[in-house]
Amino acid sequence: MRASELLLIAGTTVFAAVIGVQSANFQYFSKQGFGPGFVPMNFAILAVLLAAYLAGKARLKSDGTFLPQGISERLKAALPAIATAALLFGATALMAFGSVLAPLYAVMVAISLAFLGHTIARALVVNAVTLAAIYGIFSLWLNIPVV
Repeated sequence: MRASELLLIAGTTVFAAVIGVQSANFQYFSKQGFGPGFVPMNFAILAVLLAAYLAGKARLKSDGTFLPQGISERLKAALPAIATAALLFGATALMAFGSVLAPLYAVMVAISLAFLGHTIARALVVNAVTLAAIYGIFSLWLNIPVV
């Protein structure tokens, strides 16, 4: 199986899972007929079936191993990007608890340390100044609450 096929199957599965979880709180049927959860839930189920079909088709088509050759090296190379995406998604989820600036500051410091090579003191100070500017622009000047 090629890496592009594996990525398509994984992406379709994750997409279907997110839609399925988000639409689970909606009514599937209502008194008049279909409820608001009917279309997204059916779409999620069909997307999972499509991913399973693609995986089965790719498995039958492949002569050798199911996973592409050198997948572990590719995953090691992509690990910083995957970790950064996970950090961003986690910080975005934490923003739902009320504070926008605290998770944003943690992400900014982590990216500054990992990708820019700053020392811990420099990362803390530079990102604190940047965050103060963000706070000044949004909260004080535009009156958009960010805390």
